[in-house]
Amino acid sequence: MINLVGLTGTQQHKQLKKTENQTQSYAMHKLLTSNVSDTVKLNKINNNILEFRQNGKNMSLISFSGLKNPYDGQKPALQMRVTGVLKHQKSTEPNAQPLDMNINKLANSNWKDGQEVNFDLAEDFKGNKIINLEDPKFGDIGRVPDEIAKIIYPSIERNPENFKFELSNIIAGTTKGAETIGLRVNLHYTGDNEVQESKVKECFNEVLNSKDCSEKVLLYQPKTSPKEILKMILDYETKVNGAESAKEMDKIINNIVGEIENPKNKKILLVSHCKPDGDTIGCGLGLKNAIGLMDETRKVDCTTDDKVPGLFRSKIPGIDGEMKRPFNPEYLKTLNEQIKTLEKKPSNAIVKDQIKALNSEIELMKDPTKLLDPNEKYDLVIMLDIPTPTRFSDKFKNYLEDANKVIYIDHHPHRLNEWDKAASNIGFDMSLIHQNKLAWIAETVPAATQLVSVIADKILPGLSSIGDKTAKASEIFTKPEQMKKLNAMVASLVVGMSTDTGAYTRTANLLPEHMKVPVQERPNFMPEGLSKWLMDLTDGGIDKKWMREEISYDITDKKSTNLDASARDKMLKFAIDGKTVNPDLSLGTISVSYDQMYDVWQAAREVEPETTMLDVQNAFKYSEALGVLRSDPAKNPANNKKPKGNDSRKQQVTDLNQLAKENYKGKFDDDRIAVLVIQDKKAGDLDEKMQIAPENGLRISIRSAEGSTHAEMLCSLFDGGGHGGAAGGRVDLPGVTVDTKLGVEIDGKIERDNEVILEALNNNYEIMHDKKSDNGDSIVKKIKVVEDENGKNCAGLIEDLTVAIRANQEQEKPQESNFKAFNKPRKNNGYREQNHKFEKPILKKNKHISFAGIVSNFFSKKAV
Repeated sequence: MINLVGLTGTQQHKQLKKTENQTQSYAMHKLLTSNVSDTVKLNKINNNILEFRQNGKNMSLISFSGLKNPYDGQKPALQMRVTGVLKHQKSTEPNAQPLDMNINKLANSNWKDGQEVNFDLAEDFKGNKIINLEDPKFGDIGRVPDEIAKIIYPSIERNPENFKFELSNIIAGTTKGAETIGLRVNLHYTGDNEVQESKVKECFNEVLNSKDCSEKVLLYQPKTSPKEILKMILDYETKVNGAESAKEMDKIINNIVGEIENPKNKKILLVSHCKPDGDTIGCGLGLKNAIGLMDETRKVDCTTDDKVPGLFRSKIPGIDGEMKRPFNPEYLKTLNEQIKTLEKKPSNAIVKDQIKALNSEIELMKDPTKLLDPNEKYDLVIMLDIPTPTRFSDKFKNYLEDANKVIYIDHHPHRLNEWDKAASNIGFDMSLIHQNKLAWIAETVPAATQLVSVIADKILPGLSSIGDKTAKASEIFTKPEQMKKLNAMVASLVVGMSTDTGAYTRTANLLPEHMKVPVQERPNFMPEGLSKWLMDLTDGGIDKKWMREEISYDITDKKSTNLDASARDKMLKFAIDGKTVNPDLSLGTISVSYDQMYDVWQAAREVEPETTMLDVQNAFKYSEALGVLRSDPAKNPANNKKPKGNDSRKQQVTDLNQLAKENYKGKFDDDRIAVLVIQDKKAGDLDEKMQIAPENGLRISIRSAEGSTHAEMLCSLFDGGGHGGAAGGRVDLPGVTVDTKLGVEIDGKIERDNEVILEALNNNYEIMHDKKSDNGDSIVKKIKVVEDENGKNCAGLIEDLTVAIRANQEQEKPQESNFKAFNKPRKNNGYREQNHKFEKPILKKNKHISFAGIVSNFFSKKAV
């Protein structure tokens, strides 16, 4: 044991360094994290790299060597969706009688992630090999998807005793408005025969890379610690940008940890982006609780511009009252003025409802516990999951200007030019944050909460002791309030990971070049594996059962007696009515008017008053109606049954569910694009920020295939952004609706040629990602959407650009691979280090080059 009591930080470091030189084999076993112990106990292990961490006067020693990839030594395993579940659960089909209610019973039981599921090898009436699955307590629950069973059946048949199925997830559910409960199971090879194991691994890899299986199989993610996640991130950074870049990233992470641990930073503000989702909320609340466990004397506030969506309120432990909004001295005055304005209108149900909503907002804004103190000065401000300066308001400017340091943590493509242009308005200079080595950007990591988990693990070394089972949580966190903070931290982080990865279906923000390699070789940052590790810390307090029952993006399906339909029914009806499909382009669009949005919101507030307009937007965005527009019908068979029957309420609900899931077949079905256009602002009516909108506005959400960049590139037309295959933008113009004719203006001139528009968008995309071209210097083009009587509506603009995208894909068919895009790998997160001096990206001007030429250049370089 090394006693560090009474030594200064420098003396502690010398003592630990001496110990390192003598033994080269120490790692920390246990460290109390809220009140750092006077004595650091260390166990001997075979490690050669030691890291020293100072927290006040106390020095911590942590080993990071010896870490391995979680897959190293892992026996072959797969995760898959279960098929045939409808036969074993409650059904909304009229007069349908399920075989049993086994799925419902299982979902409502005290099920655990990893509990064993029995299997039976059999044949169907056509002689096809099938694998039936059975819960030991409740009976049949479905079967292995036939496409997967066809491949794995021979391997299992030879040695069934060497295989094990286990429950992985129970998702959605009839209580959340969804028609079915989805199941996932894991399949493990458990044998010891090396030859057989190698063949099973080949078999499983065949499943992972089979086009027929791709929608029904997922990579299995073993439990993965934050340290292992960090190793994956640094390994990937080394692979893409080199060892020096990885060392720089590691230095930045440790600088961030140092600032958080620095006792001088007594007051800390955590800022999440507006229109908060699970990831940004999870970052704020997760880090707040982690800092509280590290040092309970710190004052830590979480904040976001907008009201927390109903999805998360009262769900995540401690969330109520923890996410504060910035104080706006003019806001209460504005709210009262808006009520007076509405009172002057002819009275009707909508006006009364809006006045009621504004009064509720006034009551909320009178509660000082839910607002930031306008006079508070913070030592440290941490920006979390905020991709652009437009994702938070100028109400934070004073806090940012007064802070001693600002930290930035994000996983979106980093658009440094936008931050630099906005520096004078937002209260801080992003270039300075880079100079201070306090900006951590990891674009390929699928959830920002994974980055925060790494930070939490570094400031709470005791987590590792709990994770590796050398200590119990109650031994590390001895106070009851500490255990509450631990549960709240874990709940926040895993909610962020789950919601930002589509219930763990995405393991990375994949780029086009990633799609050229086998699935098992693509970037993989284990969001589910990390969630397992974190949940395990709580000893059952937070688990997947809790997540299934508490977290869903669905709007309520409860119906008020005053209304003819539930909010969810209305949402589905409007989505179906506003749906258009172009099979030749494999493009599906849903357009929703403000009045339809408001109708859904009003219906939801009748039974759940806390519902926000953002909840309504999310309901459309995550509904099965939009989901089916982006899914390949070859992997997700179409529902082509036309509803029949009477006009009864039960039949109506069934018809909506069937119609919402109707699919189509198109020319580019493995590369679909799905678009949602919502009018979220109407002049004279309330918007999602509970303000009377001065003008109309549209919100655009676009989804494209994994590994494509269509969504992000198309949304850049609407001053938006996001990840390659999932992005959003908006149009704010007087009088604009989903039907308004719009045009595209480039450098002040209307442009009619869609190929030219696409080239301009790609030009800006390349520059924003700091990509350098061999075709001369590039300049950023000023592109904006304007009203144009000779133009198209918003959906039409996107359709015309999709025509150009598809035409170029057709030209490139001789070089076609299993991905459809044109982008080169990103480098250095949008900034570079040269001679240890920070420099902004050098923008080069392109000579004119066709879109097809860009694609051709990309492929030829990759080949070299």
